[in-house]
Amino acid sequence: MEPVTVWWAARDAARPGLAGLLDPVERGRRERYLREADRDRFLLGAAISRLAAGARLGVPPEHVPITRACADCDEPHGPPVIAGGPHLSVSHSGDLVAVAVSPHGPLGVDVEEAGGRIGEDVARLLLAPGEGPGGLPAYWTRKEALLKATRDGLRVPLADLRVSGPGEAPRLLSWEGRPDLPGRMAMRTLAPRDGYAACLALLDHPADVPVEERSAAELLAAASGQQT
Repeated sequence: MEPVTVWWAARDAARPGLAGLLDPVERGRRERYLREADRDRFLLGAAISRLAAGARLGVPPEHVPITRACADCDEPHGPPVIAGGPHLSVSHSGDLVAVAVSPHGPLGVDVEEAGGRIGEDVARLLLAPGEGPGGLPAYWTRKEALLKATRDGLRVPLADLRVSGPGEAPRLLSWEGRPDLPGRMAMRTLAPRDGYAACLALLDHPADVPVEERSAAELLAAASGQQT
């Protein structure tokens, strides 16, 4: 069975030449970020998406037909989508970028740096009844990955989702108003470097689909070689 692949990259892998892989919409979006760190993370996410999807489709990365229309306003600031697949999901936090690619169905990936944005105010919005205050990065990454897989995003309150605890394997226990989803969703804990939590959610995937975590260094090195 063809695997789902999660590609990892550190922010210092960003190179200006990678912008040549992006389409005009993506280049414009990158330039609108005010902070260099945000520009680097977007560049890596977009470039790795194109390199990984292009390898699966057998087309040059700059020709991968990625669209980014927002579901709410149709402006091009939504998540990356390829009509007919493969399916993509991108996440970044701190110095890490993750790009998940699947030939099987929708998916969501989320990575969170420990000690990042999850404070008490966020915790009140994050936790469902019965979920404890310990292990907030695990709860956050699990729920964010789920909302990306369904493409609901933060239009759905995080507390509508109830997931397994941080000491257990990730699992969707319930989703208010959508009783079908727990049976359709598989989840995997990922292994980023120390100081980060990460999770992958797979919607309507084959049972026991393999998941590979790989460094994006080889993809990026090949792209740099083509551009010199």
